[in-house]
Amino acid sequence: MIKLKKAIALLLILLLNSSCSIFNAGTAHLKYSDIDAGLEGNKYELKEKLGSISASIRQLEHPKGYRSWDYIVKLSPSIHLDRFEFQAGVAATSPTTTTNVYDLKYRRLSGLGNLKIEFFTPGGQLVFTAGFGGAIYRLDDGHGLKTTKTREVRKFDIAYSVFLTDRIFLMMGPRYYKTAFEQYTFTFRVGYFWGDVPRGLK
Repeated sequence: MIKLKKAIALLLILLLNSSCSIFNAGTAHLKYSDIDAGLEGNKYELKEKLGSISASIRQLEHPKGYRSWDYIVKLSPSIHLDRFEFQAGVAATSPTTTTNVYDLKYRRLSGLGNLKIEFFTPGGQLVFTAGFGGAIYRLDDGHGLKTTKTREVRKFDIAYSVFLTDRIFLMMGPRYYKTAFEQYTFTFRVGYFWGDVPRGLK
């Protein structure tokens, strides 16, 4: 576990330091999620559908660099860190015996390449994103199940975003995630833009 955390931390530091021009914004997320997960041969559901906290770093287009009514189509990268707490009841291991299934901690670090269509308006931006990439995730039930695996990731989301200041922005909207299970989420995001703020178009 310590080695995994160190590897993740090192990866994030390298990406932030060497790719400042690629990643220019970060967001913290409060999510309402609906997940029924099949993991390690057992069925799980979320303990709390509302309140799962996650974070992302991404490439973001500042509205000051575009006209009041404008649009773009582009490819952009993103990195996402998610965590969930799953619960389960009893799982059958044979026709005559059963075994207890314990609550499960799930941690996932994913990197995606995204095709993004963004529409700019005087009242904010509407963004449609389809992403594909890979993830490393860790499972731990505190009773012997402790494993780390990799998986491909597919994502589609729709988000409305608005800048409150030159640096602080809000994003919200639905998201669909497909990894080892399907995830339907409505996400509220608070973000900070650390890139260069354009002077604005005249």
